Amino acid sequence: MPIQVNTSVVGKEYPPFPVTVERGKIKDFARAIGDLNPFYLDDRVGAASEWGDVIAPPTFAVTFRDERADAGALLRDLGVDIARVLHGEQEFEIVRQLTPGETYLCRTKVVDIYEKTGKSGPMAFVVRETAITDRTNEIVATMRNVMVIRL
Repeated sequence: MPIQVNTSVVGKEYPPFPVTVERGKIKDFARAIGDLNPFYLDDRVGAASEWGDVIAPPTFAVTFRDERADAGALLRDLGVDIARVLHGEQEFEIVRQLTPGETYLCRTKVVDIYEKTGKSGPMAFVVRETAITDRTNEIVATMRNVMVIRL
């Protein structure tokens, strides 16, 4: 019998969570992805830049996690086992650079669930969007993630 995905999760917003960006984490991430851009690594270059400090690489927000949250909540809400889940796609829209010392608020929402059939059979695609805002509630970045579930 095919697996069913609970589509009533579309529109669900998960509790917002704060993330404070650390200078060392920016540098560690840049080195880990092999991007040695001085805007990410050199404090002097960052200080002299238009941002006044080092900035995070565009994909840095992928590291943002809610340390208080139950990591399995979305999977339980969808009614699926992690063994059926694949990472499908990740997209970042940067409005303003993420900088060290700033605390951002992340709000994640399931925006769509759709099905397709591929070579390996039917799959569900779960689209999540995380709005990242600053202390004035201005959008700084948006992160979109597509999770693929083998049905």
